[in-house]
Amino acid sequence: MRRGNGGDGGRLPPRALAVVRHLLTHGPSTRAALGELLGLSDASMSRMARTLVDAGVVTERAERTADPVIGRPRRILTAVPGSRHVVGVKLTGDTAHGVLCDLGGTVIGSLDLPLPLPLPLPSSARTRGAVPVDGTVQVIGRLVRELGARAESVHGLGISLGGVVDGRAVVREGTFLGWRDVELGTLVSGHCGLPTVLTNDVAGLAREQLWFGAGRTHDTFGVITVGAGVGLAVVREGVVLEQLIDNGHLLAHAPVDSSGPACRLGHRGCVAAYLDREDVAARLGLRGTEVTAGRLTALDPDWPAGASRALGHLIATVAGGLQTERIVLAGEDAALLYGSPVTGQTLRERLRSSPVRLEVSTGPLTFTDWARGAGVAGIQGILGAL
Repeated sequence: MRRGNGGDGGRLPPRALAVVRHLLTHGPSTRAALGELLGLSDASMSRMARTLVDAGVVTERAERTADPVIGRPRRILTAVPGSRHVVGVKLTGDTAHGVLCDLGGTVIGSLDLPLPLPLPLPSSARTRGAVPVDGTVQVIGRLVRELGARAESVHGLGISLGGVVDGRAVVREGTFLGWRDVELGTLVSGHCGLPTVLTNDVAGLAREQLWFGAGRTHDTFGVITVGAGVGLAVVREGVVLEQLIDNGHLLAHAPVDSSGPACRLGHRGCVAAYLDREDVAARLGLRGTEVTAGRLTALDPDWPAGASRALGHLIATVAGGLQTERIVLAGEDAALLYGSPVTGQTLRERLRSSPVRLEVSTGPLTFTDWARGAGVAGIQGILGAL
């Protein structure tokens, strides 16, 4: 494996980036159509095409017709996904999940490695131990080496984690790692010799959806994750809001039923009391591997209906707040709860007086998908989209 050029060597100017993004998300296109889309003259579009072809990220061919009198052949531009590779890493409290992605976000290989065991912290500082930062950097470096061996070169690195990320470089709060104010981006970049982008894990999923999912048809949409916590990401007019003002807590603790169970903060019947597995588990006295949807249902048969109702209210509230017709739903419990008739009934009641036809997509979400979201953030970083 060779490391690609660091710094800004691979970053594209805005209009060139727009061309590459369009080709990656929508497929091959003619010079003329791209020029019209971007408001570029034929001469400017021709120069840009040559620049992208020379950079190896685009190929160009002439489309000849059977009738030679029609005129000059159309020039077709096509993205070259294999021209760039990045490693994406999703950090949990005990594991680094890594993938190798090409420019189109396709996962070429994956690898999971354990993180070093947490070090105990004073009880006054935090109830959980802190995962050693230096050991984590070493693990990420090993992922880069082993995954990168499957490509000619690696050009960048994206890392996602639950918590608050500042400036795409500093972990202000690593919820499951016990971190505060850790300059992980600088440490990893120095260790691996690669441009490195940090992102909140749900924001990473939103970036993946912006280029390769819901963003193909909607400029504004919300991403909601339910399972080990309630997560939220917002894409507004084609821009991912990298840091929400409250990290989504206001919505996670929005009231659903004042007579319902209490969350760990004491809010009775809020969204988190139903949808955050840790809150439900704490109420039922469960820990660790016992916290599964089946186990929760066995101990509390009313949980699925309450959680489905809460999910329906949360989806409608996010869609209304964003004024969007598109919601992406993900997480361990997403498919189970969204498939419940209670969720559908709740949404119908909320949308009864609205002309909006809400589109909700959901599907299985593995740690490979989370790591792919980090990889897409890394792709956007090396191309200049961040």
